[in-house]
Amino acid sequence: MLDRGEAGEGREVLTARRRRSMAILCAVVLAACPAAAVTGVPRVPVEWRAVWSVPAETESDPFLQAQGQAVSGQGVAVATREGGVRIHDPRTGALRHALPAGPAPAGGVWAAAGVLVVARQAAGERVLEGHDLATGAPLWRRTITLADPEARTDEVGSYHGPRIMVTARGVVMAERVTDPVRLQALDLRTGTVTAEATRPGGCALTGAATARSVTLLSHCADDELRLSSLDPRTLRQEWARPLPSTNSVKGAHPPLRIRTNADGYAHATAGGDDFFCGPGGRLLSTGPQAVQVTDPGPRSPLLYAGPIPAAGGQVGAGLDGSWPLPAHLISVDPRTGRLGGLPIDLPADLVSLAGASGGLAFVHSTVPGDGRLTAYRLVYGPARPKTAWPDACALLTGRDLAAFAAGYRAARGPDGTATCDWIPPGDDGAVITLSVDWVAPSEAQAHRLYTAKTAAVRRTGEIDPTTEAPGFLTYTVHRPNGLHGATTILAGRVIASLTSSSRQAVRIISPLLRDNLLARYRPGVRAPAPAPASERGWSFPADAAIRTDPVVAGGVVYAADSGGTVSALDAATGAVRWRSRAGGADMDGHAVSDGIVYVAGAGRVVALDAATGRRRWSRRTAASGGLVAANGRLHLWTRRPAWSATAALVTFDAGGERLWSFQPRGPMLNTDPVVTGDVVLAGSGHGVLYALAPATGAERWRFLAGGKGDRVQLVRSGATVYAVSTGGGVHALDARSGAARWSARVPGAVAFPPVVAGGTVYAGDDQGTTYAFDAATGEPLWDFRAEGYQPLYTWTAAVTGGLVFTAGPDRTLYALDAATGGVRRRLPLGEGHRSGPVAAHGLVHVTDREGVLHTLDAVTGAVRSAFRTGGTVETRPVVAGGFVYAGSSNGNLYARPTGDH
Repeated sequence: MLDRGEAGEGREVLTARRRRSMAILCAVVLAACPAAAVTGVPRVPVEWRAVWSVPAETESDPFLQAQGQAVSGQGVAVATREGGVRIHDPRTGALRHALPAGPAPAGGVWAAAGVLVVARQAAGERVLEGHDLATGAPLWRRTITLADPEARTDEVGSYHGPRIMVTARGVVMAERVTDPVRLQALDLRTGTVTAEATRPGGCALTGAATARSVTLLSHCADDELRLSSLDPRTLRQEWARPLPSTNSVKGAHPPLRIRTNADGYAHATAGGDDFFCGPGGRLLSTGPQAVQVTDPGPRSPLLYAGPIPAAGGQVGAGLDGSWPLPAHLISVDPRTGRLGGLPIDLPADLVSLAGASGGLAFVHSTVPGDGRLTAYRLVYGPARPKTAWPDACALLTGRDLAAFAAGYRAARGPDGTATCDWIPPGDDGAVITLSVDWVAPSEAQAHRLYTAKTAAVRRTGEIDPTTEAPGFLTYTVHRPNGLHGATTILAGRVIASLTSSSRQAVRIISPLLRDNLLARYRPGVRAPAPAPASERGWSFPADAAIRTDPVVAGGVVYAADSGGTVSALDAATGAVRWRSRAGGADMDGHAVSDGIVYVAGAGRVVALDAATGRRRWSRRTAASGGLVAANGRLHLWTRRPAWSATAALVTFDAGGERLWSFQPRGPMLNTDPVVTGDVVLAGSGHGVLYALAPATGAERWRFLAGGKGDRVQLVRSGATVYAVSTGGGVHALDARSGAARWSARVPGAVAFPPVVAGGTVYAGDDQGTTYAFDAATGEPLWDFRAEGYQPLYTWTAAVTGGLVFTAGPDRTLYALDAATGGVRRRLPLGEGHRSGPVAAHGLVHVTDREGVLHTLDAVTGAVRSAFRTGGTVETRPVVAGGFVYAGSSNGNLYARPTGDH
């Protein structure tokens, strides 16, 4: 909220013209200025310049919809992570005093009329405190009751705004947010209740505070959209104004939003409608009118910080867009309702206007790792020349696009020269979009803007670390129609981006765009050369996440992405052998055997030729779990319907003929059958282990390994089958007859397949305990408990060189002595274990939940490498031919050299 004193201090109003044409965009129409001139040259507002800045790392409270910063003419309040509140001088940023940390962090702070209001939640209760802003002295404290926010946007009778609104005349709280919506008013200086009121039913509403009132935006069942004002002391309505809504769905509430400043100016949004109103609710303009700026208007205080409005003929077009990149401090002309503003060097989606006072604008930025509150002052000077913007379609050529595919043609975006769509020759091709996001006045400003944007991408997005370079970041964007690739590039004063549904297109074209930009804006500067492939390995950008383990066979790695495409890549170089769309979204798995790639997804099983990718056959069968292919047969579980607890094991021959199916009586796990040549073994969810004839599916034998509701997991080693159950049973069986060789019990629920190595059986439970048994006799050898908790923890182990490597729920990888279970080494795993460990050729590979693939020397425990994949590792590490392969949520398949060859 803006300080009301601004109206009397003669703030200059900013206006701006928003067009997609870059030259016109930067010629922002500015407010009328004092007639003073220097040497005959008029002085006009030219930029917002940072005056001071302080850390402000606390994030807004989603329950209260409150900020951790508050602005008034008497002081600027900033909540700290420790629970305290710092009070700064508005003009200099100097620290005046600080409230000590309370029992809980501040969930919101407000300042009005010399009073600081702080909200906290501790020991299950929410507390509101009043303090003297000048001294910090406590004025009042009261426990408040706010019902949980259960209202949906479209629910009849619901409130969706901030739960606490503070004005100079009182505090208003939304106690209940569903019908009947209930408000309560408190005295600002004493905290006592001054009024309570219940809102009329059947309306969706939201609210915001001005200096002396609360403004409400409501949409009722009669489809009336209304702006109104409440007295914050009495909760009586001061005025009400209808707004001309275009909402066409009778009885449905559009999403509502309202932003206000201290003087009562408001930006109200209802669905696709935008309204700009002055004090008293006077309608100044609607969305399309607001962005068509003409002459400068009279003085007006700032309204909000965000993207510059987009010009367009549609209602509300672009008022909350993401282009251009920097935030603008936006004001509204009180006569015409036209908008305008000047940029600051922070991305629009990372800032909010905390307030304005004494000629300064206070902006809260949420750059990851560097949240700050910054005071900006408007600088005046001679009008600056227009900044020349490049034509986006001139930054690439058809020859550049031919590096990906021939026949692309350029088409300018609908709003001018800032965007260019490269259109493929066929309907099945991917459009490649180039956008000039900003041309800054200086390289330093462009660098600050780029750094802030990419910091946000790194924290919330999934980056491609294999292509990262100074001024160059490629990442993955999740959209409703799947993953999209994107690259943001900095070259001198220019920031540009490239996006496409084809991540391979972005991988190929982005370096060419960077070279073209550097040639134009940084002549003589060349992009750094990538490291040799022998040192860095390779990565392949699929168009969807890779969640099933890659399969390496015959010098080729086969990867299936969650979008249904199978890629066959050279295992050493990553070169594409072939790609085939074989399934639908959410692939169930794939397997490779005898020159055939089997793929399951979208209710079908497809067989592809491993050499060419040509489809051999397809069957309508919905797989449930992974695929197992061996000895000319494909085995898979299927369920009808998909949510059924029961399942059938189905077997096809290499030609696609269905050979047999077997349906146990009782619930079944999504567990892969264990194929061993002479028998097919399958665990279950009802305590039974089944052994079937591979050719016919006839039951050879069964063994009761657990109770009726126990899950059974197993592994075969030679002539022995080792089975474990969640009931704690551990068994060794003769693979041919099913006769028990020995049985043992453990106190934990063993829910993961056991591991057999060096004459020892290792089993793990869901609490992180590893148990070791003599494989021949079942004698317990030792057990080791890793204390801790990790949600969705999975146990597994890898054995090599007399050590057992296993990750515990305490987010640590342990190397245990295989003979005694004693801890020999340990490695912290950040946010926790993800997949692995896998041991091969004297190395151990394991991934953590931060997307890091760790490679350790199995003998010394030394970390050979810790590679950040840029996403979440979705597969187990697969080791073959001197590489370790792993698939990521960002769509990349990584091949990292192990160094053992």
